[in-house]
Amino acid sequence: MGSRRGAIALTWAVLLAGNLSVGGQSQGAGAPRLESVIAEAVQSSAELAALRERIAEAEALVRPVGALPAPMASVAVSNVPVWGVELDRTPMSGVEVGLSQGVPAVAKRRLRRQVQREEIAALRARYEDRRTDLVRAVKQAYIEVQYLDAALAIAEESTRLAEDFLATAEARYATGKGIQQDVFRAQVRLSRMVSMAADLRQHRARAATRLNTLLYRPVDERVPPLPAVRKSAVSPAAEALGARAEDGNARLKEARIRVGQGGMREELAAVGVRPDLRLGLSYRFRRSVPMDPARGEDFWSASVGVSLPWIYRRDTVDQEVKAAEARRSAAELEAAAIRNAVMGRIEELVVELVREDEQIALLETGLLPQAEGALVSSRAAYATGQVEILTLLDNQMNLYSLELQRLRLIADHERDVSELEYLVGGPLGTDAEVTGVPD
Repeated sequence: MGSRRGAIALTWAVLLAGNLSVGGQSQGAGAPRLESVIAEAVQSSAELAALRERIAEAEALVRPVGALPAPMASVAVSNVPVWGVELDRTPMSGVEVGLSQGVPAVAKRRLRRQVQREEIAALRARYEDRRTDLVRAVKQAYIEVQYLDAALAIAEESTRLAEDFLATAEARYATGKGIQQDVFRAQVRLSRMVSMAADLRQHRARAATRLNTLLYRPVDERVPPLPAVRKSAVSPAAEALGARAEDGNARLKEARIRVGQGGMREELAAVGVRPDLRLGLSYRFRRSVPMDPARGEDFWSASVGVSLPWIYRRDTVDQEVKAAEARRSAAELEAAAIRNAVMGRIEELVVELVREDEQIALLETGLLPQAEGALVSSRAAYATGQVEILTLLDNQMNLYSLELQRLRLIADHERDVSELEYLVGGPLGTDAEVTGVPD
């Protein structure tokens, strides 16, 4: 009996031991390190690559949106008599070449550049949001594989223990000290443990597929066994995390940039009433004709034009201002909704972390030691015929369930930590910090 319990304790110690700890995760020999997995996911992400291209596109548009429009060149045949294309019949006939340039109001060009720069800032914030969201997803997938690997180890150890119980029941039955019903019950329990282990293997395969998908690897690529997840030593406070999220949450940052951009769009629409200029210069080539007082000299002309946007203001400028106001108002409401959701979720996660800490402590200091002691004593008692095998099997299942519950709580704790890190835009503390992730 002592050797069996020693094996269980040794297995549990191996599952929880690790050489390195990153983000609350234990790292065993040969297992991929969490930070390297995150770096691979960020490097491989097509979504992030597409956002980088969109940022490059927005940066390239800063100069064009504030530049002058292209000048216009023209060639015209002027003052030609209707009875034939003859340029030497009248003094006013000639070939005219011209060049004109539109000059929008300076405020319009300045505001267009500012709006475009805000677009760049918003896209960079979106990139950061998608990057931190990917980090969260990779951490959670990694944690799930860790949990399932540890759960499988416990299930396999419990299966071997059930095999020992079956062997004991068969030996007692063979010597006339036990009953056939005990053998049947032990066989049923062994079958149940085998089925539970098979279910865990299926869950593990799905979790590995999820991790491979995030890494853009073949979905059936083997993910090596990972050591058990370890609980981070964090004690977050909702108020402090809320203050960090105000500045660090990338999604909220983008929403606030959109509000400022909306104000600039509104101002840009309002300056639409300012007229634009058009400057023109032309040169006319003429031929000398009789009675021409200028004796065939060429002419040049200059012009200044101005747009009149206020004539159709009710249909153009006023409507554009109204649309810009609505767009800014919508951005403000969206920012308020995002902030409310972020702060509420932070509060929920902090409460959940406290609950998980308390339940883990209860399991480790009370329920698990009691369950282990009950299994040890019931096994010894069954060997001497003092208790039925049902008591032994029930104690084994209680210990198995409590061990899985502890693992699940630790995994959920780390998943919640990773979500909090996403919400506040960074690690919660030294124990939860992950380095090596490219910006």
